[in-house]
This record gives sequence, structure tokens and C-alpha cells, in this order.
Amino acid sequence: MRLAEKYAVPVELALLYEFLNSIDLRSYVEQGTAHTTADELATLVQLKTWMHKRGLLAKGDAVSAADHRRALALREALRSYLKVPSEDRAGDRSRAAQLSGACAAYPLVLRASHTGAVTLQPASGTSGLGRVVAEFFALAETGRLNRLKVCDSDECHWVFFDRSKPSNRRWCSSSLCGNRQKTRAYRDRHRDGKA
Repeated sequence: MRLAEKYAVPVELALLYEFLNSIDLRSYVEQGTAHTTADELATLVQLKTWMHKRGLLAKGDAVSAADHRRALALREALRSYLKVPSEDRAGDRSRAAQLSGACAAYPLVLRASHTGAVTLQPASGTSGLGRVVAEFFALAETGRLNRLKVCDSDECHWVFFDRSKPSNRRWCSSSLCGNRQKTRAYRDRHRDGKA
């Protein structure tokens, strides 16, 4: 495991994880203070800085407004696809089409190293964000894509990697988001006189 910028995740999905969570939609209130939402890729300059920091942009390379739109579309398509439970993805043609369309802007090529390792890398002359697509593909190929989930809390929507043995977690944190949801459901039942 490598410590991604925000949490410990397997090294082979750290970039994907950071990209997916570059938008923070959490809207909960904790100890009287509302969490502030944020988007690390909100502007073209922010995208360029984010990519440069992660080695996805060579010195002097430009990022255009079209590149920015494609990056946001990719992030939205990936997050939207992950919101669908893994058992329902095969039947969700619209999200599959959205994901395929967004990924088309990031062609990949197979690279073999002198050590014999084979990886998918962004094609020459294309965006370094292709590495995000390659990590997503690698998770799917290794059967672990179903472990990458969007938190079920209406106040969160954080993407997390489910390390539980049965892979059945619903919340990024049972003690925070899970507890908030359970407490809210308990209060709703008691207020409505159902308990």
C-alpha cells in the first residue's frame, strides 16, 4: 500500500483514487461546522497543477480548455459508472456508453519493459490522464473493480476501496458515514412512530 494524497490505497490504484476524489462533494455537518465542498480540477490552471504534481504533464506541455472539459467528463463518467452496483453494471447501457465515450479521448498502448513487465500507457502525444484509464482497466482485469465504490451516504459520495473480505461495505467509513445514516434512520423511525 502507498499513501495516496488522502488515504492509504493499493499503489496500483492510487492515481485513479486521487483523480476520482479530486472532487469533494461531502456536505455533512460535524461538531457544528459544515464541511466545505471542493474541486481540485475546477479550473484549467488547477488541472494543470494537479497533473504536473503527479507526473502526468511534461514540463512545458500545455493544457487546453478542451483538455479540461475532457478531464471533467472522464471523472464524471468514472464516478457515475462506480455509483452503479457491480451486479447491475451489465444492464446499464447509458453509463457504459458515457464511460466508453469519455475514455475514447485517452488512447492506450501496450508497453513491455526490459524486465518483462507489460502495462498499458497513454499513447504518444496524448494526455497523461490515460494512466487513470489504465488503472481503471487494470482493476477490472484483476476482478477488483467491484471493490471501488462510491459511499452510499447522501452527504458524502466519496470514492473508497472496500477492503472487507465479503466486499459488502456501503460507506467509506462505518463509524462516520455509516453511523450518521443509521442514526438518521433511527430518528426517522421514532419520529414517525414506526419503532
